[in-house]
Amino acid sequence: MVKFSDELKKSCSAKDLDVTGESTPETTGFFEVTVDGKLVHSKKDGDGFPDTQEKMDKIVKAIEATK
Repeated sequence: MVKFSDELKKSCSAKDLDVTGESTPETTGFFEVTVDGKLVHSKKDGDGFPDTQEKMDKIVKAIEATK
């Protein structure tokens, strides 16, 4: 997750970007991206882990839309 977070922060110049992750015993964990208080990606809510360029692009686009 740290590698993804660093890459995302380099790709976006969002002023208040928060990337969080939480391991959980019954699932593979939670992963969320919040910009200026707005949730733009949530693995917990069905967006999945951003393991493809398509998912990364979707997150970057959502971040840019909050500016």
